[in-house]
Amino acid sequence: MKEMTINDALKLVNSKAAPAISIYLGTNIQDRDGVTRMKKNLQSLYRTAETLIAKTYDSRTRDRLLVPLKKALAALRLTRSKGGLAIYHSEHFSGVVRLPTTVSNLAVAAESFHLKPIFRCVQIRRRYRILAFRKKFVELISVTADETKLIQRVELLVREERPFPENEAPKRGFNEGLKLRRQKDLREAMMTLNRQLESYWQGESLPLLLAGPLHQQDAFRTACSHTNLMERGLIGHVDELDLNALEGLSTSLMEQYFSKFEAQAIVAFHKAKGSGFASTDLRQIAEAAARGQVQSLLIAEDRQIWGHFDRENGLVKILEQRNDATSDDLLDDIAELTMIKGGKITVLPSTQMPGNYPIVAVLRWIDIPKDLQYPHQYRPANKMPWREQGAQIIA
Repeated sequence: MKEMTINDALKLVNSKAAPAISIYLGTNIQDRDGVTRMKKNLQSLYRTAETLIAKTYDSRTRDRLLVPLKKALAALRLTRSKGGLAIYHSEHFSGVVRLPTTVSNLAVAAESFHLKPIFRCVQIRRRYRILAFRKKFVELISVTADETKLIQRVELLVREERPFPENEAPKRGFNEGLKLRRQKDLREAMMTLNRQLESYWQGESLPLLLAGPLHQQDAFRTACSHTNLMERGLIGHVDELDLNALEGLSTSLMEQYFSKFEAQAIVAFHKAKGSGFASTDLRQIAEAAARGQVQSLLIAEDRQIWGHFDRENGLVKILEQRNDATSDDLLDDIAELTMIKGGKITVLPSTQMPGNYPIVAVLRWIDIPKDLQYPHQYRPANKMPWREQGAQIIA
């Protein structure tokens, strides 16, 4: 079974792999017999997938699909961790992703892979960079949902002590003059550092988090050309901290930073709802997603609505429960199509969803009801169709 990254898993959105099995296994079990429990949970999830496949496909297809999967799961090494595992399997592909966040145990057998938990993982731990000021050098570090790695290490060229030229003797006392000189030297060093690292962040918007002594951070801020430099940093000496320790210290701060985007998505929905550019109806949202009409989609991470979804015209058939491997979670299908069409996706707990709906959407445009459509020459004065009003609101 191939080890995959979360970015690799996102590419499965466009794959046509029916029948496709997706298994999510929680590994955040602190009991002494945690590994044994995980093995039992994995066996139960496999049986669920097996049952769904058996209801839909013939015995030859079932054997080609399930026999390799059973062997791969038996050979899978399970260890306790804070996150979980995502396992994707079809006749021509098999891969596993180690997730950084906790997941609920779930097995889905459908026409396509089930990726909603992946969307949530990407959302929680988005990509960002850390610039760590060590004693003699500076490290630029990349943090993603999959790994933390060193991008570049640059020597920090700050002259700690040097005499004043005779014509630059301090007028306000030696100590104050020495302080000003060191501040000037530090600013020059930071300008040089910015020029050395500028090529790594030109044309991108990844957040940059500073870590190190406050006076070095302040000096770098005056010289930095990064367009998304975070206002707050990790203050203190970081010489003894390795990459994983730095990433661990930054997690809380970055989650606060990224949670603002979730709040903004909710606020944007309420504003759009007031102007008619939002929907809470699953069927309407599905049709809008097929047309590329969804600008922003919010879905509940802990809810599933099983059914059938036609991605060409957006028509859905809702089922009371899963009954075979041809049905899928409609929330997942609509989210995948929205992403393909260029819309934004936000996955939230049900308790944070507006109105406790399982799915809501902000639309790029709205269709004018037929009873409000009239020829241009009969248009009432000072009134415009909703579409034109919406254009003004968005602008």
